[in-house]
Amino acid sequence: MKRPALALGAATLILAFGSGAWWLTRRAPGSPPQEEALEPFRSEPMRVGQLIDLQPPSMPLRSVRWTLPLPGGVAVAQILTQTGRQQAVLFQQGVPGPVFSLPEPPGVPDGFFRFADLADAALAPDDALVLLYRSSTDPASPSLVLACDLHSQQIRWSLRAPGEHLALSEDHRSVFLFGASTPVGILELVGRPGQPKPASTSVDLPPEVKTVSNLLPVGRRAFVVAHDSGLSTWRDGAWTHVPAPAPSPLGFPQGLGRVAGDAKGGWWQPEPGVLIPLGPGAKPGPSRDLKALLPDPSSLDASLLQLLGEEPDGHLWFGLMRPTLPAPAPMPDPTPATPPAPDDSGQVLPTPALPPATTATLQPSREDWEAYLGKGLDRLYLWKPGEERMKVVSIADAWKRLTPPPSASAFPGLGNLRPEAGALLCGGPDRIWWLPLKALRPR
Repeated sequence: MKRPALALGAATLILAFGSGAWWLTRRAPGSPPQEEALEPFRSEPMRVGQLIDLQPPSMPLRSVRWTLPLPGGVAVAQILTQTGRQQAVLFQQGVPGPVFSLPEPPGVPDGFFRFADLADAALAPDDALVLLYRSSTDPASPSLVLACDLHSQQIRWSLRAPGEHLALSEDHRSVFLFGASTPVGILELVGRPGQPKPASTSVDLPPEVKTVSNLLPVGRRAFVVAHDSGLSTWRDGAWTHVPAPAPSPLGFPQGLGRVAGDAKGGWWQPEPGVLIPLGPGAKPGPSRDLKALLPDPSSLDASLLQLLGEEPDGHLWFGLMRPTLPAPAPMPDPTPATPPAPDDSGQVLPTPALPPATTATLQPSREDWEAYLGKGLDRLYLWKPGEERMKVVSIADAWKRLTPPPSASAFPGLGNLRPEAGALLCGGPDRIWWLPLKALRPR
């Protein structure tokens, strides 16, 4: 009698263990697998910011990438596994929020999405997160734009089109897709999950616009672009153009034009050292004298000020751009010209007058500029329009005062500073220090 009882007990134990294992591993139809439900990041306060750590992944990762900070203190991280699974994590004020597990959209070539890099994003609060993916191997390949519904966390629509950046309209109803030399796409955000494509308009660049440096939405279907030749506005189906002023003799690389603000007004910088206010309709006013905003010992910085953007409270941030200092034009050959020979009639024809050589004059001299630039340009400037002076921020002093974690021991660089976001991402990609921009302001 003992053996049947013992066998019955063993069978009961096996059945109970199997039921428990089934209960632990089962999931409702349509819910993500267990490894997808794990939180990919952990965030905790770190001094004046938030320290964001990637948690040990359950699957081998191919890459982790971050967008630049977005308006509203938002950022998006991409997690791409070795199996090609795409995830996007939305952060607000350095705290992780929704995790989007993204299926491959229909109509995308095989292999594109499994290797695509997240290049930019835009957030329409309480509505949609728009993600821009680009090929990791073919820069000429059209980009993929996904609009993710924040409530259902499903893809609302997808679109393939050329473009490198996204910009959200002020009313959050449309998003602009643009690149250096591609048409500008205006994509309507309204729609429902599963909608094949968004309502969209493609605006070709006119001959006056060779290379777009920066785009600012000034309406749901209107925008301003800064480019190498000036400032151009698209409104009501037509372009208007404002030519750029004469370039600085210091010589700056092309593609540095910036425009910041909104539909009511803003600022245009054709190149470093110039700042032009914009009124309603992007109408330019007289150029601002930047030298008057700096103390005399720093007056040379005025010619190097590069507009980085505008904070939500109206403060403008500037970095310093190193000029190329073009070599002076060669002096004319002092060798006297050979006297002209007489023509067939025996008369000597007059020598044609040559225009004088034109050279860009540097004030102060090239040597003085080289000595000045050799002292370093690691400082930022902050200015609230209406104030008489700019405030200077020594990057080295600010970083020492903020005592960042070891993973963010170096300032991330001007290209990562987006004042309209009000925040800065430092370090990464596995460990990020989210820093509010106001922490850099001088005390």
